[in-house]
Amino acid sequence: ALTHRRQYLQWINGAYEEDFAELSDYKEEGNFKRVLRKISLEDVKVAITRAKNIMRKNEEAGLTLHEYKGYRYYKENPSLLVHESIEKMLKDCGLL
Repeated sequence: ALTHRRQYLQWINGAYEEDFAELSDYKEEGNFKRVLRKISLEDVKVAITRAKNIMRKNEEAGLTLHEYKGYRYYKENPSLLVHESIEKMLKDCGLL
């Protein structure tokens, strides 16, 4: 489990074959755009499926769904339900 956003850097480096020393390096516009170009539509579809599974498992586990400023999430396994918006956009575009 990742307990702080700084820990995501090792996963970003591994997944996208990068070698960012600091999270701020990844966040530089050129670096971020380079990583984004490596993500395919199929990757996005798989991520949507994974997000739905996480949300279903959280619900089945009886976790409490919190809401803050219109965003719903589980504290134990955070998710901002971004996948719902992305899925809707892909459906509207005829890509799903």
